[in-house]
Amino acid sequence: MTAVPYTYLRTPPELAAYLAALRDEPLVALDFEADSLHSYREKVCLAQVSTPAGNTVLDALAGDRVLEGLGPVLADPGIRKVFHGGDYDVRLLKRGYGFAVRNLFDTMIAAQLVGRQRVGLAALLEEEFEVALDKKYQRADWSERPLGPELLAYAALDTAYLLALAERLNAELARLGRREWAAEEFRLLEAVEPGPERGPWCLDVKGAGRFTPRQLAVLQALLEVREAEARQRDRPPFKVLSAEVLLAWAQKPPASRREVLETPRAGAGVLQRLAGEILAAVERALALPDDACPRPSFSPRPPLDAAQEKRLKGLKKVRAEASARLGIEPGLLVNSATLERLARLPPEEAAGTLPGQLKAWQEEAVGEALRGVLAG
Repeated sequence: MTAVPYTYLRTPPELAAYLAALRDEPLVALDFEADSLHSYREKVCLAQVSTPAGNTVLDALAGDRVLEGLGPVLADPGIRKVFHGGDYDVRLLKRGYGFAVRNLFDTMIAAQLVGRQRVGLAALLEEEFEVALDKKYQRADWSERPLGPELLAYAALDTAYLLALAERLNAELARLGRREWAAEEFRLLEAVEPGPERGPWCLDVKGAGRFTPRQLAVLQALLEVREAEARQRDRPPFKVLSAEVLLAWAQKPPASRREVLETPRAGAGVLQRLAGEILAAVERALALPDDACPRPSFSPRPPLDAAQEKRLKGLKKVRAEASARLGIEPGLLVNSATLERLARLPPEEAAGTLPGQLKAWQEEAVGEALRGVLAG
């Protein structure tokens, strides 16, 4: 792994002074490490910041809300903030701190819009700078202290080349006439919001869509037991009991403590601790009235008729041609769900609703061609 110089700040006074000075920087690159794989409620554990002057790693756990001074920097439209794949970071910052982000540049989005085939940070750094980014620490527990030098070096590298990468991609966007396309995507990214917090829901579990309402009721009861245990022990729910185990129990509910304790692919300790609650949850779910059992709220869409199939085929052909011409992935240009919605509408109605279905840059890139298909 390539090494870069960095400064590690881990006391509240150091962090406060650095963040205050950061307000005078016109350009900063940012990344954040959280502990979502290791705790019940994720939190920011580390912030990596790079400016033209150098790279800095900030210990976000050095004190209560020690990153508070970052808020004005993120909200200042006069400071360009560079992220890579910033959707997660923007949501994390809004949820944890209420921070707004203005004047954002995302190198992953830029790479997609200029037609790069590989848009991951490691691939881009290798292609542009011959830098090796070893991702073996992706699943590290960033809440542990102290952090070893190898972890800190790994974290610093995530932002060390972002400013240079953004400069190159911005120049490429300008050459292709796509800077406004990127600007629209960046504004949309700035506006993303974290989803509402709610408890676990059985139909969110992959594989549960084929379950009967009674099986869904058992699964829901088991999810609630797992959630309570995860919250109490500050662990991610999947590290308490896997979805695989819960799905198996929902299909064949355990009827005794022995059956719970003999469950494969589950920790003996957690089974011992939760056996009684698991059996009680199953009993409650099996006793529910039929009309109280969960049911999918969606109904399957009817199959496309012959005319709709023909329109969809034509829309996909137009998208494929535009994708090849522009060098942009078809799904980014217009996703398949949008094309199917357009195909299902009466042609005259679909053409009129096209602006509402597409972003402005998509309308510019492929709107006229799509209208041609819809016009028949």
